[in-house]
Order: sequence, then C-alpha cells, then structure tokens
Amino acid sequence: MATDPEREILALLAEHGATPVVELADRLNRHPVTVDRQCYDLENEGHITMTATSGVYALTEQGQRHFDRLNGERGGRKLAP
Repeated sequence: MATDPEREILALLAEHGATPVVELADRLNRHPVTVDRQCYDLENEGHITMTATSGVYALTEQGQRHFDRLNGERGGRKLAP
C-alpha cells in the first residue's frame, strides 16, 4: 500500500499530468531527492513511469486505478495537491 507521500505524488500526477520531479518536490515542500526516491518506488510498482524526458514522471493506467482505489478507501475524498 502507498504511503501518504506516495499518495500525494499520485494525486498530483492525476491532477496535473506528467510533471518534473523538481516541480513535484516544490508542490509537496520536500527535497527533490526524497521525492525522486518515492517516485522510484512508485515506478517499480508500475504506478508511474518516467517519460522520455528524464526526471518527468507520469501516472500509468495501473497507477490511476491504484489511485482511484486509494481514494475509495478514504471515503472518496480528493487528496489535496
């Protein structure tokens, strides 16, 4: 199951589409290395993928389904970006 920071990353990608890791880190008020590591874990799980441009991540179909399931577990509440 995704941790809260990972849920936040999924929420941002679901809302904004492909996003550079530096922008994700800025929006989450976290260090880019920390966010990159969390993205690496999400990528290994098949929930996100790095686009052709290095450091830009996008949600996969599997990731969207996972995100939708996570939101269902939270009573359908949308996660804050």
